[in-house]
Amino acid sequence: MRIALVTESFYPAVDGTTTTVRQVADHLIDAGHELLLVAPAPGLTTYRGARVARIAAPDTGLRTGPQLREALVGFSPDLVHVTSPGRVGRKALKHASRLGFPTLLVEQSHVPQAALEPWLRRSRSHADHAVVTTRWMHAELTAAGIEPPPVWSPGVDLAAYGPQLRDDRLHERWSRERSPGGPRVVVGHVGGLRRQHGVRRLVEVDQVPGTRLVVVGDGPQRRWLADRMPDATFPGTLTGGDLATALASLDVLVHPGEDETCCHVLREAAASGIPVVAPASGGTLDAVRHERTGLLYDPADPRGLRRAVATVVGDPDLRALLGRQARTRAESRSWHDAVEELVAVHYAETLRRATVSAAA
Repeated sequence: MRIALVTESFYPAVDGTTTTVRQVADHLIDAGHELLLVAPAPGLTTYRGARVARIAAPDTGLRTGPQLREALVGFSPDLVHVTSPGRVGRKALKHASRLGFPTLLVEQSHVPQAALEPWLRRSRSHADHAVVTTRWMHAELTAAGIEPPPVWSPGVDLAAYGPQLRDDRLHERWSRERSPGGPRVVVGHVGGLRRQHGVRRLVEVDQVPGTRLVVVGDGPQRRWLADRMPDATFPGTLTGGDLATALASLDVLVHPGEDETCCHVLREAAASGIPVVAPASGGTLDAVRHERTGLLYDPADPRGLRRAVATVVGDPDLRALLGRQARTRAESRSWHDAVEELVAVHYAETLRRATVSAAA
């Protein structure tokens, strides 16, 4: 099958959209499909033998629509797969629909109530089929009186993440194994350090006795956090093997964001055998099983986060049990499984609906 994958960001960018698109691209290529990737400029123009059509911004003097139309017509895809459309994705849906190419919308970004009407008009209306990536998004659309798309859940790279990658020397350094007070429990956070992700609540975690906080990532809140948590360590942004080793070398992962969607880091922590503490909201309800793979707390409870972290920090047997169960659950949904389902169920439904629409 000839598939055009359209995205608002792509490798070497580091974000949730890139994680999803890159994994889908890798598994489609491995399965023998022919791909065209479409993403904003600048960036690499080939990926594993597939062309990456880079769409320049309007301020360069090039209009987005004609660039997309040229890319799609030149490739003539059997299906156009658009992830979380923005400037590029919305135009791609519009032009693909006009050209008669079957279109699938994979929405992995939260669509707030105020943006539902524009989303329906500018994105959903141009797609033959659509999916969302969390039950939370499905429920929100249902509550708004909109026929909700089915849920397609992301997977996790079980080869790249695993307990065997734990680096005892790194853990010893982070936990201050040889300090006078004895080793501490290493509690980590991985992600962009932006206020909307709830990262200021990490100060509460830092105050739990017996912990050492490791904050992996960067962003505008880094200085604010560093000023208030002088004992925490900030390795910066980590990717690839460095990130996998860091995750496996934690004792607990904390993620205070209340509106997360795909939760890739939570799944990667689970694959690494690390329990997660997160709010009982958003996509975390899909990624974490309370008291089985981690602890979920009520985000409305001002003491909920600290209490949950203290519970896991204070019980090494519980940490070990949650970690083992997290790895077992992660093994039930690899990226191979997720992409197989995407093709067999949702690509097939996209083609079916496009055929029915063309015949009408």
